Amino acid sequence: MTERLKNWWIGLSARERWLVGVAGALALGVLIWGLARPAVAAFIDLESAHRAAIEREGRVKAKVQLLGRSPTKSVAKTVDAMAIDQFLAQSAGEIGLTLDRNEARGSGQATIAIATAKAPVLVDWLASLEGQGFVVDQLIITPAADGTVGLTAELRKGGQ
Repeated sequence: MTERLKNWWIGLSARERWLVGVAGALALGVLIWGLARPAVAAFIDLESAHRAAIEREGRVKAKVQLLGRSPTKSVAKTVDAMAIDQFLAQSAGEIGLTLDRNEARGSGQATIAIATAKAPVLVDWLASLEGQGFVVDQLIITPAADGTVGLTAELRKGGQ
């Protein structure tokens, strides 16, 4: 077989050898591209999937650590020295929120309203209040045209 190829190659003119050589190089290039391109894409997909898995693992570890903590003394129970409406106004003011309505409803309960706030800030504030032992009994969040949201909520101290 090799002898037949040698005889065929020797039988070609110089111009034909150039053309066959260029065609062979192009065919080899297309073959390599056809095999390498999907392999590179697969490695890129594996890398992005690995990054996403690492991020998910970090979030899960953080949540497990939060769940594993022993409950500390609830801030809501220590608010007895201060009225709940005063505590909520102070807490909201510390992060730049303004309470448009803040009414105490008996002992340990309050109704609040915020006209405009950025949603992530508002949700983080509510989550921190829940982490401190407050319970959100009713929550209404309404979107505004300018990308902010409004909130009306009823809160109470935990355990009541």
